[in-house]
Amino acid sequence: MITQLEAPVEPDPFENPDLRDPEWVRQAERNARKGARKGRREAKKVRKKQVETWGQRPKKRFRRTRAIALVAVVLALAGGGIYYIQQARDDKPVGTYADRPTADPIDLNRPFAETPAHDWAEGADAIVVPRAVAVGDFTAERVARAYEEVKAMIVASRLDPRMLEHGDVEPFLALLAEGQREEIRHQFREAEWPSRYATRIAPGFRLLAAEPRIRGAMTAEPGDAPGALRVRTNYVFAYAFDVDDPREALAPLDLVAMFRADVSYLLYEGERWVPRDRGYFLDGAESFTYSMSCEAMRKGLLAPAYSDLTALGLPDSRRPPEYFDHTKPIPDVNTCGAPEAG
Repeated sequence: MITQLEAPVEPDPFENPDLRDPEWVRQAERNARKGARKGRREAKKVRKKQVETWGQRPKKRFRRTRAIALVAVVLALAGGGIYYIQQARDDKPVGTYADRPTADPIDLNRPFAETPAHDWAEGADAIVVPRAVAVGDFTAERVARAYEEVKAMIVASRLDPRMLEHGDVEPFLALLAEGQREEIRHQFREAEWPSRYATRIAPGFRLLAAEPRIRGAMTAEPGDAPGALRVRTNYVFAYAFDVDDPREALAPLDLVAMFRADVSYLLYEGERWVPRDRGYFLDGAESFTYSMSCEAMRKGLLAPAYSDLTALGLPDSRRPPEYFDHTKPIPDVNTCGAPEAG
């Protein structure tokens, strides 16, 4: 009896496990784009040679056919690679690869488009106060007013151009209780800017006209004594920087710096407190920076990532949307590899 051998089954190229490897997919995309560009250059050289040799109507068509075939193969490979890359990324949130180089120049008119902040509200309107309820000795109406007062302090410390661009702290300090102003003013005079309290742009840099994108929350709770109310805030700010030559920015996050601030404001009110202590005290603050200049960050200032000479590395496998998520715990280490300031 003769046993017929079965022909070996060819592996399905579309089941290759490499196609599910994000790093392999990214490299395939780069190679495909590079190959496509090379193919177009070769095709142009062939057409130019045809015109020089035979004029506009070449006598031998096989040369043109070969060039067209070459371009078709390269484009097919590029198209296939891009298809699988797109398939691999379709289930990822927008901004997942915002820290990776992009093939197209960054659009300065839409700097947040490919970042996790692409659909966030912008400017002061993004700070939406919650519905107020009575808290301890404070009525719902007084809590509602406290929310608006805290919002004004956030605007003064994170959005006001006087603070951002010039380091003018007085409008912000005027919103604090008199009993704490000099203490905080002294901290702003230190060599390292206290970014946990307010944001300042590093000298030599400027923001785009696009207002910062913001997402976060605030809540109220009883303070540490009668006549005290604590308002906790937890916000992420995305600032878009301008650049003279857009080619300096290779990835969307090269221009968009993220700053997170978890700040607690303590309000003392009533006859229980001496007049100079009535008002708001900065009760505690934590901050975190991401996709920024490490050199500027060490001074407490904010500058875009593209301005650093060395590329930033991530401390772990987390992707940009996780860093932009204000509900996540603040990481212990920033993306410059240094411990976060409390």
